[in-house]
Amino acid sequence: MILVKDPLLRKNIIKISAPAMAEMSLYMLIGVVDIAIVGRLGASELAAVGLGAEIFFALVLLFEAIAIGATVLAAQAKGANDTARVITIGTNTIFLALLLGIIPFIIGLIGVDALLGIFTLEPLVYQEAKKYLLITFKFAPIAVFVYMINSYFRGLGRTDIPMYVALVINIVNIIGDYVLVYGKLGFPMLGVSGAAWATSLAHIVGFVVILIILLGYVYKLDSRNNIIISCALLKSILKLGLPSFAEHFFSVLSNFTSIFLIVYIGTVAYASHQVALTVESISYMPGFGMAIAATALVGHAFGARDKTTLQKSARGTIEAALILMGIFGVLFLAFPFFIAKIFTTDPQVIKVAGTLIQIASLEQLTIASSMVLGGILKGIGDTKTPMLISIIFTWGFRLPLMYLFIIVLSLPVTYVWIIFITDWLLRTITFTIIYKKKIAALKLA
Repeated sequence: MILVKDPLLRKNIIKISAPAMAEMSLYMLIGVVDIAIVGRLGASELAAVGLGAEIFFALVLLFEAIAIGATVLAAQAKGANDTARVITIGTNTIFLALLLGIIPFIIGLIGVDALLGIFTLEPLVYQEAKKYLLITFKFAPIAVFVYMINSYFRGLGRTDIPMYVALVINIVNIIGDYVLVYGKLGFPMLGVSGAAWATSLAHIVGFVVILIILLGYVYKLDSRNNIIISCALLKSILKLGLPSFAEHFFSVLSNFTSIFLIVYIGTVAYASHQVALTVESISYMPGFGMAIAATALVGHAFGARDKTTLQKSARGTIEAALILMGIFGVLFLAFPFFIAKIFTTDPQVIKVAGTLIQIASLEQLTIASSMVLGGILKGIGDTKTPMLISIIFTWGFRLPLMYLFIIVLSLPVTYVWIIFITDWLLRTITFTIIYKKKIAALKLA
């Protein structure tokens, strides 16, 4: 194993991936805290905040996905030791973030009724969710800015910075939720609006923190602080980022379609599916961290025109992801029903969810491989292949089979998860074939 043979590579992988995993955990915590605090107000308020947050972050992160272009270019510029280009990419990412942030702001405020109209909601849930969205979408440009600049720093290998920003956002959100939702420390009790303001204030503080860090970082690299807005560079960022935007868009759309189909099976099936998805999302963190490490390290090697280091970085991140997600696979296989009991007390849900978690154990290695191979391809500047693989297998394989199994054949939810296993296996095979061809054809001098 290259991770055993090369301690420096192992150190670099841990240095980049560990903060990325911590950052993902912290952002997951925002939703958990919001739900935990607002849940005491009642079922309607809980549903409103849950749905509102899902809509807000889906739209914000949709535009943040474009920043993968900045991630790739920043990684390659750092690998080439091109300080001037690193700075220019940073300043252009700022400009693009400010520009793109206006779009979800406009869509959210003007189209809030249309967004909520997609769902069949009780009047109180609709009213409270609208209240939540009208507040949070006012600060959408700030949120987009924070997440796009995070992507820039990831490309530079500085995943510690997004992690610290996520920590600050979490602290402000927790305090804000407690004070504003329940009306503590002399503040009025705002309920759902309090949760919205807490999320918004957290992003404002995160914006200030990351802006200070970014400007300080750029000034440290070049005290002249030359700000150059390059149309050619903006075009390059968009060219690399738009495929990720499309990938994320169709992913969000497929998630909503999947929910619609699985709800058709029944309440127990849907609840069990959600429990299993929640459990599996925890196992995604190593894959997410290693995918980011792969993009950064492979991007650095690509920029330095060092094919040997590039291949070592690719292999090392794949090995690390397989080991870590393989551990989750063993746990899912050995203790599925115990894990399910952590999330629910309903005997029927525990029984079905436990079975789904067992099935999920069989796809951990293929998910790990697919995530990291996608990150590797992005590191060499290929953002189209991950997009195409995602869209083709989701819309050409996964969803049609789900429709067939659920609507036509009336099969139970366990068969849906067998589709997932097959889907990830086919993706991994496809990614591996394409990766080998691209690496073989790669000429770096």
